[in-house]
Amino acid sequence: MKDKILLLCKRLNKFTLDEISIISELEPDKLLLIINELISEGKLVHQNGVYFYTKTQSISAKYSIFKYYPKVTIDIVLRCFCESISTTKTSHILSIGEDQVQKFYTIFRTLIYERQEKRLRHFYAQEHQNARRRKFFDQEVYLYIYNKQVFVSEILLQSPDDKPLNPNDKVEFSKIYCYLTRNLTHNQNAHNLNYKIAETLWRRNKNFNELYFDLKNRLLNFSQ
Repeated sequence: MKDKILLLCKRLNKFTLDEISIISELEPDKLLLIINELISEGKLVHQNGVYFYTKTQSISAKYSIFKYYPKVTIDIVLRCFCESISTTKTSHILSIGEDQVQKFYTIFRTLIYERQEKRLRHFYAQEHQNARRRKFFDQEVYLYIYNKQVFVSEILLQSPDDKPLNPNDKVEFSKIYCYLTRNLTHNQNAHNLNYKIAETLWRRNKNFNELYFDLKNRLLNFSQ
């Protein structure tokens, strides 16, 4: 149903909730849940009661490196990244320069960070929350939790209406923060720290197939 609503949004391009409700023939409450999810994924923008479909730029147009390698090579890089294989080993597997693999890995982390940041801003706009300030490698980061998911922001989101976490969110945050501290021990993670945190959170509770599908089909929209 979500995919059908997204196609409808794309076709309409610009619409109100009443307009899409009539066309979709879906119950308003169910429709609004899907619409809000699409907003959190950056596929729709809501301004003054009007929704706009966000046109996505092809990955090869946005990042030229994808034009210079065959799809089979890019697919192997994707798989290596999802398996947490180092850039050095991946470059040996594919016989391409490590600097090229690093570029791919940086793009993947950027996409992961940017998507979770869009979701964070969507949730924060609905319910302001005090940031959880934590330090990794002597760098302060700003963490937030919504729907049992932790998000990271390079900048402090702050409002006079910020509220403290409720007891359940505090417990969940503590569990996820412990996970972060266990998995961000190597000094290499100090570089582009917020992106490494976003990647670590993205990997949590996902197996290889889930990571691969999400990165390939949702973030990159890359098909063989």
